[in-house]
Amino acid sequence: MFKNKSKPCIAWGCLSILVASQSTVDAESLWLQRTPERGFLFYDSKARNIGDSVTVIISQTTDVDNSEDRSMEKSTSAKGTFDVTGSSDGGFGSQSAKAALDLNSTSDRKFDGSSAYSTAQAFTDRMTCTVMDVLPNGNMVVTGERRVRVAGEERTLVATGIIRGLDIGPDNTISSQYISQFHLDYQASGVSQKFTRQGWLGRAVNVVWPW
Repeated sequence: MFKNKSKPCIAWGCLSILVASQSTVDAESLWLQRTPERGFLFYDSKARNIGDSVTVIISQTTDVDNSEDRSMEKSTSAKGTFDVTGSSDGGFGSQSAKAALDLNSTSDRKFDGSSAYSTAQAFTDRMTCTVMDVLPNGNMVVTGERRVRVAGEERTLVATGIIRGLDIGPDNTISSQYISQFHLDYQASGVSQKFTRQGWLGRAVNVVWPW
C-alpha cells in the first residue's frame, strides 16, 4: 500500500507562496547607490550645493572716453549823451551858456574751456570659487581667494558675487559678466610697490596743494 507523499510538499509550497505574497520585495536601484564623489553618465558636475566649486573666468574691460567743451561770451554796451544850450538877451547884456556830457561804456567777457578724459583698463584671469550659500531662489553666493608669493612679491586676488545655475556652462565655468554684485579686489605688495607707488609725503602734498 502506497502513501501519497506529494500532499505535504504541495501544502508546504502553498504556505511559502502565501508568506511571500504578504511581504513586499523591492528591487535594488542602481541610482540609489550613486555618490556625489563619482562621475555618472546622466549627472553633470555643475555646482549646486554649499561647498561645491565653480571656475570663474574673469574678463573685465573698461573704456571711458569723456570730452567736454564749453564756451561763454558776454558783451555789454552803454552810451549816454547830455547836451544843454541856453542863451539870454536883455537890457543888461547878453548871456549864453552851453553844457555837453557824453558817456560811453563798453564791456566784453569771454570764456573758453575744454576738458578731455580717457582711460582704458583690462583684467583677465581665471580662478575657482566656492559656493558659500544657496539663496531661496536657487542662486548661489560664491567667493574665492588666491594668494601667490614669489621672491618677496605677494599678489592677492579676491572675488565674490552671486551666480545663477543657468549661467554655469557644461564644463562648470561661468564668465564674470554673468555674476551679480561682482566684487574683484586685486592687491599687490612687495619691493616693486615702493617704486610704483608715490611716497606718503608726496600724497600728503597732493591733498593740501591748491594748484
